[in-house]
Amino acid sequence: MHSETLSELSQAGLHIAIQDIKDDLFDTPDCDYAIAQLLSQWGLDEKAEQLLDEMLLKWGTSPEVLALTQRGYAEIKRSDLFADNDEPIIRPHKTAPAKLHIVAA
Repeated sequence: MHSETLSELSQAGLHIAIQDIKDDLFDTPDCDYAIAQLLSQWGLDEKAEQLLDEMLLKWGTSPEVLALTQRGYAEIKRSDLFADNDEPIIRPHKTAPAKLHIVAA
């Protein structure tokens, strides 16, 4: 029951955040892009991609809209790469600097 309440609160918070974005940016391509970013950050990549697809239908293929959707798809793909990478980062061992022998000419 406790996790259901937290989930409901999280969903309510997400809806409030989306509404705040809509209130601030109105009905514009920037608004849709910002909402897609938020959905992606919440791990809702499919919904974010769907919103980006709908942007093209809704706003057309102007250079501004194409740039926003391409940036959105790239951000989703980048977040997927980081989310899928469970392997620890292996750093190279520290080595001593090479000793150089300088010979005068």
